[in-house]
Amino acid sequence: MGAIFLSASVPTREPYSLDCRPQEIQAAINALAQVVLGRRKLVWGGHPAITPLLWSAAQAVGVEYTIAVELFQSKLFTKVLPAENKYFANVRLIDAVGEDQEASLLEMRKAMFTSTDFEAAVFIGGMHGILDEHKLFTQYWPNATCIPIAQTGGATTKLAADLGYEPPDDLAPLDFVALLYGGLGIRPSQKREARADQGGDDGTSAGVL
Repeated sequence: MGAIFLSASVPTREPYSLDCRPQEIQAAINALAQVVLGRRKLVWGGHPAITPLLWSAAQAVGVEYTIAVELFQSKLFTKVLPAENKYFANVRLIDAVGEDQEASLLEMRKAMFTSTDFEAAVFIGGMHGILDEHKLFTQYWPNATCIPIAQTGGATTKLAADLGYEPPDDLAPLDFVALLYGGLGIRPSQKREARADQGGDDGTSAGVL
């Protein structure tokens, strides 16, 4: 089973901030944690507003978040990394390209997309980086599933329109949990790896979270 890539941020600049929906962004992050953590590896490039949300969501799910995710950061942003980074054991710092922000982000994204096999990507909120990451991700993984959650606003709304993506008709507009279970092909009954050192005989937790 491949990993899930998360591309997300809370928009802070126009035009992406005009329809920013922070509550829906948080709800989508919580839903992603509920569906994915402990069942698939979750990989993302850390964002100051998203990393704390994901850490909190991981706590709520009850999964050992230090082993359930892999977080990539460019060394260019070392001075402004979220404090919550210390809670994630799998943090990979990628060398910057001088002081060039765009080139440094590109190197970080290339490192992410070649770090493992991916089966899907989820896009939430965000600004132009959402569009850049989708373009590069699909170059590396053209057959992967892409789920842009348009209700979160920002660049993801544009991405969903560009892709002609529509959620299933039988889902409520904000039922992100059902959307992600169906879109990612994960069963609610699928067991989680709660901890790296506390699994059952098949390496999974005894209970279903």
